[in-house]
Amino acid sequence: MSMIRAGALALLLSMPALSAFAGGGGHFRKGEVRLEAKHVVAVLRDEDADPARAETLVYLSDVPLDAGKLAAAFNAMSEAETEMGDGSAGYVRVCINADGEECGLYFSHNEPLASFNLSGSGDFKLDANDGKHVAGHWAQIEPEEFFSDTYDFDLRFDVAVVAPSGKPLPADGGEPAAAYKRWLAAVAKGDVAALRALDSEVSDNWQLRSDDPDDAKSALKDLRDGTPLAATILRGRSDGDRAVLWVEGTDRDDIHRRGRVLMLREGGDWHFAEDDLENADD
Repeated sequence: MSMIRAGALALLLSMPALSAFAGGGGHFRKGEVRLEAKHVVAVLRDEDADPARAETLVYLSDVPLDAGKLAAAFNAMSEAETEMGDGSAGYVRVCINADGEECGLYFSHNEPLASFNLSGSGDFKLDANDGKHVAGHWAQIEPEEFFSDTYDFDLRFDVAVVAPSGKPLPADGGEPAAAYKRWLAAVAKGDVAALRALDSEVSDNWQLRSDDPDDAKSALKDLRDGTPLAATILRGRSDGDRAVLWVEGTDRDDIHRRGRVLMLREGGDWHFAEDDLENADD
């Protein structure tokens, strides 16, 4: 076989692999606002205490979104809104659960401002969803009415799924969990000095660092509402200077809380950054 024919054959054999993840696109319209999706990425949302219940999120947008940053973000929605910027831009987020069923669609747009949530509308078809690759089609071809507006959409996707980076922590959560438990003890005791030392530089607890005693008192009250008195570590993951803990515990109102905690290593020590805890009995 000549080198030319061999090269042509190699190119031909490689074409299916190159075209396997074709991206996708389509549109979403609500009222007068229409999004033409030019970019598609997919990430794994690993937020449940059981990693087997992780969801796949497909983002279809008219501006590029960074899949790595979306996968790593503690709050992927906030990251998507940040990447979208302040100009005229938008995205559609398609949620797919571990069973291969749609778990909602969210539309967000800037300039003009618009947003919309829906589930159970249109025809949803999934061709692949193995945690590494997702492909499918979701369409509502005939416009549906929602109050004074109508909406329709036709979305296609065929992309690789980006998972959060990092490695599992020991069963007890290691150093990040030990720091979090110190944080909980300081909240329970009302030890503002300890909380300031354990709080991350990027947390939203700015009132803790205020010189006004009333600010610190208000911050402490807010922290105590919904924060467990103690926590059981369900699992954890860390990529070096960033760790996510899955925890559960009972707060001072005897409400069972479960969710995630973000810890950051700053100056060699672990600090509390934020949490996302919900009523586990709801």
